[in-house]
Formats: sequence, C-alpha cells, structure tokens
Amino acid sequence: MKLVLPFLVIVAVLVSGADGTRAHADMFLAGTNDFIGTIDFYEDPTPWGVFITGSVNRLRPLATLGFHIHSLPIGDNHNCTAGGAHFNPYNVSHGMPSDSILDRHVGDLGNIEVNADGRATLNALDWIISLGSNKTRSVIGLPLMIHNLTDDGGHSGRGESNTTGNAGPRIACGTIRLDG
Repeated sequence: MKLVLPFLVIVAVLVSGADGTRAHADMFLAGTNDFIGTIDFYEDPTPWGVFITGSVNRLRPLATLGFHIHSLPIGDNHNCTAGGAHFNPYNVSHGMPSDSILDRHVGDLGNIEVNADGRATLNALDWIISLGSNKTRSVIGLPLMIHNLTDDGGHSGRGESNTTGNAGPRIACGTIRLDG
C-alpha cells in the first residue's frame, strides 16, 4: 500500500496553521548515528487524524518496506531491536492502516515505497494514532520503525503475519518527539 495524501488534505493542513499538535521522528539506520531523514506528524485540532509527512533515504531501492510504531523506547543509540512489539494497546491482531481500530495494531502504518534512488517520501493520514489527544493511542515517546521486508497486512496466514506482517528485521528507527 502506497502512503499518498490527496492534494486537498495537504492544503487543509497548511491552512489550519499551528493550532494542532506537531511531532517528528529523526530517523537513523539501525544501531548507528547515520541520519537518514525526518518524519513529521501533525494532529489537527478537529477530528481529522494525524498527518504523516517527510522523507528518508539510503534505503533499498525500489523496495516496499514495513512501517510501524513500536511499543518500547529505543534510547539515543538507535537500538531498533529494543523497540518491543508493535504498539497495540487494544491487544488485537496485526492489520493495515485501512483496517478498523479492532482489526489492526494502533502502530500498524503499512508500507512505504522506496524510489530507485533509495528515497521514500511519505504523505499519509492515519485516523487511529494520536499525538496526545487520545492518551491510549498516543505515540509520543515511541519508536517509529522501518523494516527490511514488505508488510503482508496480517492476512497471509504464514509465519508471523498475525503479529508483525512478516515485515522482517528493523533497518531504521527514530523516536517520535513533540515539537517545541
């Protein structure tokens, strides 16, 4: 699933100004200080959801890679393996962003598409995560992960599909932090 945000929604974010909550995750290759980009989050004060924008580079060209929020802090050394399981406060099976809140982990953000130059650009809207307006679903302080394989959406019935989407090892991560 490609994360694409329609033009009108982007305009709505720009017009809405600074009334909402903003956060970001500076992303690093796993276990290194190799900075690869920033992912921004914006929660509109109206019930629109959280807008996710930004770009990361130095990824495997022409890949579709799993993209999730995990449940445990990773520290400043970018220890992606310390991030625990997907953020799943409702204890449900793995799914995709298009699934309902009862059919996916809160942290299930699907896949990102990597261009031929190794860069992935994100423009998405998620209706389930929160930057604090909903305490149970707040992702502040949690790690954002990029995996080495495609997330199968939890629907393949093979391996760890129901828990991880078979997305493979964690290759990059960053902590979601409030701006300002």
